[in-house]
Order: sequence, then C-alpha cells, then structure tokens
Amino acid sequence: MEKYLSDLFSIVPPKPDHDPVRKAAARCAEDFEVASVLRQFASMPPSTAVLANPVRHHLSVVCGQTQLQLNIRSFSIRGLLFEEDIVTGAADPLRVIFVGLFGRFPMGDEMNLFSGFISRSFASAVDPAGPILQLAKLMKTFPETAPDIAMQHGAALRKARYHSRGINTSRSADELLAEMIQVHIENTAVATCASYMRALLQKSPRMTETGLVSHTTNFIRQANPKNPLWICYSLLRRRAVSASEARIFDRLGAIQVHHGSAGSNMVARYLASLHTRAVSDLFTAAQMALDGARHFGAIADMSDFIRELEGTPHSRRDETIRQRMLQGNLPTFGHPEIAAAGRGEQIQFDPRPALYVAPLFEDIDAGELNIPEHIQERLALAQQMYQIAFIEGIAKPGGSGRLRVAPNTDFGAWLVQEALGIEESDRTLLSYAYRGFGWMMDVREQLQQPIIRPVIAPDPGIVPGPSADTVIPSIVSDVHERLRLEKAFAKILLPST
Repeated sequence: MEKYLSDLFSIVPPKPDHDPVRKAAARCAEDFEVASVLRQFASMPPSTAVLANPVRHHLSVVCGQTQLQLNIRSFSIRGLLFEEDIVTGAADPLRVIFVGLFGRFPMGDEMNLFSGFISRSFASAVDPAGPILQLAKLMKTFPETAPDIAMQHGAALRKARYHSRGINTSRSADELLAEMIQVHIENTAVATCASYMRALLQKSPRMTETGLVSHTTNFIRQANPKNPLWICYSLLRRRAVSASEARIFDRLGAIQVHHGSAGSNMVARYLASLHTRAVSDLFTAAQMALDGARHFGAIADMSDFIRELEGTPHSRRDETIRQRMLQGNLPTFGHPEIAAAGRGEQIQFDPRPALYVAPLFEDIDAGELNIPEHIQERLALAQQMYQIAFIEGIAKPGGSGRLRVAPNTDFGAWLVQEALGIEESDRTLLSYAYRGFGWMMDVREQLQQPIIRPVIAPDPGIVPGPSADTVIPSIVSDVHERLRLEKAFAKILLPST
C-alpha cells in the first residue's frame, strides 16, 4: 500500500468519552440494588460516535379526518454529515463512507486515493482469473444460486487460499481497513456477478463456465469501469444504468450505509470484540443477520404478500390488508425500536421510504423512467397498503381512535427496486453493498472499547438454590485430573482385572 494511502487508512477516530452507565452507577452507589443492576451493563461500550438518529423534524399531515403530528427521525454521521446532505446531493455514497470511517471530511487528494483503492479492489475481484472463475463453476452447477450463497461460497474459498490475520487490536489500523475493504468489495462483486450469471443461464442454459466469465467481464468493461458501485447497479439491471437511475440507487445506498444498533451492526461489533480469526467471517455473519427474517426479511415478506394480494379478488384486498395489520405482521410497516404505530395524533415517522422514492417519482414525471404496466399494478398494491395502514388506519374493537402504522425503510427499498426491475432474490444486495462499510466503522470503534456482553437479569422465580447433587462436580474433577496427566489426550490403558 502506498504511503499516502497507508497514512489515510491509519486515521481512526477517537473513542467517545460519554459513559452514561458508569456515571449512573457511581451516582447510585448508596442504592445497592440499582447500582448492581447498572454494573451488569458496564461491559457494554459506553457510547458510539458513529451515528445518531434522533427526532429532528416535526410535520403536521392530514390522514382522513385526522390532523397527525409526525415526529421525524433523521440521522447524522459523526455529527458532521447529515441525512439532508445526501438528499440535496451535497454528499454522495463515498463521501458518507469516508466521513464515517475517518471522522472528518476528505482533504486534498484523499477522496481520489480512497475511491481509487475501492476501484482497484473491485477490478481485482472481477478479473477473469480471479474469484468469478470459481463463481462460474458454482453457477453452472446450481444456476439459481442466490447472492448470499455465492458470497458464502466465495468466502469459504477465500479462507482456503488466503491466510487472514483476522480482526484484533494487534493489527495496524491501515492494514486491517485495507483487508476489510478488499473482502467486502470482493463479496459484493461476487454477489452481483452471480445475479448477472443467473440471468445469462436463464437465457442460455448451455452456456459454459468460460462463456459465463467472458460475457460477465465484457459487460463490466462496457458498463461503467470507473465507478464500481454503478457497475453493481448495471449487473443487477442487466444493462448499463442511466445517470438518473444511478442517482436513485446512490441515494438508497448512501442512506443505508449505517443503521445504528441494527442486528447486523451488532453482529459485526460482537465478532470484532471476539477477535474473529478471519475478516471474511465477520462479513459472512453480519450478512446472515442482515438477511434474517426479522431484519431485511421484510423485503421478501413484502414480495410474498404482494403475490398474495394479486391472487385475492379486488373486493377482498382491503380486508386482507387490514387483517394482516391487526395481526401485527403487515410487511414493511412498523418497527420494533421506533414507535411507528399508534392511536393518538402523534407518531414517530421514518423518512427514509419517502427519501428513497422521491427521486423515483421525479424521473417518472420527467419521462426518464417508464415502468411496465404489470409492475405499476404491483406498486399500486403497495400504495394500497400505505393508504389503509397509515392514511386511513383501522378501528380496533374496544379501542379509542384509529390505529395507524407507518412504513419503514424496507417499504421504500422495495418500491424503488420493484420499479427499477431488480429481481426479488437480489433485493437485499444493494443494502449489503453499502451496509458493509458501516460494519467497518463499527469494527474500528469496537476494537477501542470493551466487549458487548450485556447481562440480562433472570426472574428471581427461576433462580435455583444450592444443590447437593455431585454429578457436575464429579465431571469437573475427572476432567481436571485427566488434564493433570502428562499425555492427557493419549490412550490410557486400564489395569487388567
């Protein structure tokens, strides 16, 4: 790595000083019960200096006959770059990533250095003699392979051919960051190429492995070789994306770079704390969390529900939506951590769906995007969900007011990708491509702070008392004695009787 790039990658923002748990425990020292509970959480990182997502805006909207007050969350990266910077075009995805990783804005030629390293990493990943050759063999054997499987297959091969020093505090910051970027970019390249190869095989099932590699690399050279993120968009679209389409995808990705304490981010932090022995393992584990049924699984659930609505008579569709809403499982609506549902006149509102879809609407209005009729019908069903769940709301028996549920980020991501023709099995992939950089931010911070291991206090009713049973002590004693032997793992000959 050249010196200037090494100097840049060595920059690690300082860990935050804010430690509310320890401060609260110190103030409650005289209350033993309160202090002991707080001390159980002392091993958690005191705070984060990566992202904050407070309520920053208030908006009054009309929903039916009700004037609703929306409390809108909006995030900041490092307290320097704000969500509105992305929306106005002041910050593209790479600028967001740069600020998140280094805690400041780029100076001089730093952005060119940074983007150049990402481009070189992508070019290496799509070299005809590189990982995509093994990918072609996988796709030829299993033509319907989904992106997550392709990534995990590639990660296993990477671990077999390359010895990683893992993630730990003994590694230099620049070396670790360089490997994390290279691993993540290779994963992204493999996944998007797998999607493109799947489409090639659907059209030409007899295409050889060599043909798959050749067609894919030729497509990449023609798409937009200077911007690897745009190449990913094009691979998923099966054609070179236009500037307006890329703008929509850029906004979607930039906003999803980091998502606070989302499950995938916590998995990344935990593996960093455990000093995982291979960088690949961190990205594989976090990606598995991302694709979990209660994480980005909502996008797949949305596609399933839209198909269900397509098969439902028009006269029953409203009722079907209401029933799912009453059951609390209307896909892409509501949020486990944000009060996105309620009966009153105030509700917390996630702005991201609107931010994702706004450029889509602009391109439609400008005539730059023509959506096929059958896709428009599917989008209309999603709109119907929004109208019933949020605008109209439903009256629950025995309750006061109308229950309303606001859409979450997955709703907007599904709309954009449905409109732009991204296949259903690929719809968490763009989020992964960007969220991976957010995991890197978490790793760099987590290595500076204690392990995440919150203690969940048990119900006193299930706490067992002392036991006179000797089974467990006996096992412990036997193992201890065995380990005291010179050759504990050698066969022990029993005395003859």
